[in-house]
Amino acid sequence: MATPSDLGLNGTVIRFDTSILTPMEPNLFDAAWLKENQFWRGSTQGRSSAHFLNYADRDMVLRHFHRGGLIGRVNRDLYLRTSAEKSRAMLEFDLLSEMRHEGLPVPRPVAARFVPTGAFYRADIITERIPNAEPLQDVLKTKSLSKQLWIDIGAAIKNLHAHKVYHSDLNCRNIMIDTHDKVWFIDFDKCEKRETGDWMQANIDRLHRSLKKTAAASNGLNWNDEDWEHLLEGYAGPAAN
Repeated sequence: MATPSDLGLNGTVIRFDTSILTPMEPNLFDAAWLKENQFWRGSTQGRSSAHFLNYADRDMVLRHFHRGGLIGRVNRDLYLRTSAEKSRAMLEFDLLSEMRHEGLPVPRPVAARFVPTGAFYRADIITERIPNAEPLQDVLKTKSLSKQLWIDIGAAIKNLHAHKVYHSDLNCRNIMIDTHDKVWFIDFDKCEKRETGDWMQANIDRLHRSLKKTAAASNGLNWNDEDWEHLLEGYAGPAAN
């Protein structure tokens, strides 16, 4: 479990894992500074772009919180002001820390930042990068998965739900597969712990829609109805301890 500490800087609050960052370097959230000091290792494209960095001998991912949907067209990254404790970055940091403590396959949180701006705030989070892993979506564009791996994916989702974790955007981009065929989950913005309910089936349905949409758009996704049945077989099995 992370050993968190908070650093306050003129209203800005940074929560960080003291076992990784001692002392905390506030410039880690600045992509330009990362590039100037040769810590930057690349970035992803799109609205929710992420920067890859290597710092303190660890590979990490820096993600800025962006607004989605229609509101994101006019307001890219400002959220209505709240306390730092209740900001999206801190909530994700704390949830990841708790899940790691429970042995769930999620990235280790490194640091989170809350930056107040008048009646609003901006936020960022840094996590450890999962080594040698790709999004399920990308893996399926290059090869088919074994029956056992589909069962493992279903079992991993079942285990997430058994720990009461609601993933607000469970899709084929937020499930990662590493070179040892281990299943990981990423991007826990707007996620939380919930009591058992209909949201569990809604999570499964969302993933199914994601796979079907990706298959329709890609024209070559190595995925079919039988694979989905194998995933459901894994989900129907007993949850891991």
